[in-house]
Amino acid sequence: MLRDATGVVDSYASEQDDEGFQGLSQWLASKRYGRIPVTVCLDQSRYELQLVDAPPVADDELSDALGFRIRDLIGESAENKLLQAFPLPGDAYRGRMSMAFAAIADRDYLRDIVKWCRDENLELQTITIDELSLLNLVAALEPETSVGVLRLEPKEGMIYLYQDGALYITRHLNFGTDDLMPEEAQVGDFTLENSSRGDMLTLEVQRSMDYFESQLGLGSIGQLWVLPPDTVTIDNVLIELEGNVNTPVRLLSLETAFNRQLTESPLTASYAAALGGTLSYELAN
Repeated sequence: MLRDATGVVDSYASEQDDEGFQGLSQWLASKRYGRIPVTVCLDQSRYELQLVDAPPVADDELSDALGFRIRDLIGESAENKLLQAFPLPGDAYRGRMSMAFAAIADRDYLRDIVKWCRDENLELQTITIDELSLLNLVAALEPETSVGVLRLEPKEGMIYLYQDGALYITRHLNFGTDDLMPEEAQVGDFTLENSSRGDMLTLEVQRSMDYFESQLGLGSIGQLWVLPPDTVTIDNVLIELEGNVNTPVRLLSLETAFNRQLTESPLTASYAAALGGTLSYELAN
């Protein structure tokens, strides 16, 4: 995705059989953008994010302190892994616990990214993760309340809960739009009616919001933003889910605020993290 001061001006979507960076390299070659600053947002399959007890060290020493625990956290050798950590704000768990998120990625893959950027004459500025990219996006939209973000892919999904410029909860869903689609539905239509999986979606969203309120002690989630999936229409789910969780739910349309492309390329969920990665926001502590 390419963004300037006005918004997103160009974007590239990889094909399903596109492996590595070849397709993106060809796209860049055809565009001839030259040396531009780049932020890389890792696909969720490329890293593991864990919530762990934070050692009593300064924030800038947190990653090094937790790096010694990689084997304990992932159950494999730490030799080819890299850990980056960031703390939860002090108000989490009513101030009784000091916790941090630890993102763990393959060192060789990160080196491949750095090498690719160098080969393409790109100015690599940051390598980040979905959770922090979406934090940037949420912050840019300046919500007045705490916000839950729901992302649904064909086979899986994610729930993220944010407040005051910080990530508090991330939860993986083992089902996606393919599971939630009734057998009699037409392609592109999506509903929760008569679907046990739909009940499961409601349950997972409600569990996350209840945990935010009761365990973290942060009050109720003010609104739930649903990222528009790439391949299905989920308009029907908004009203139904809103009624089920008794929380305002809206489709997070990025078109008006960010899309300045000349072609019809809607900013769906797969672009949301990329867009957030191009934005800048300082983590709250």
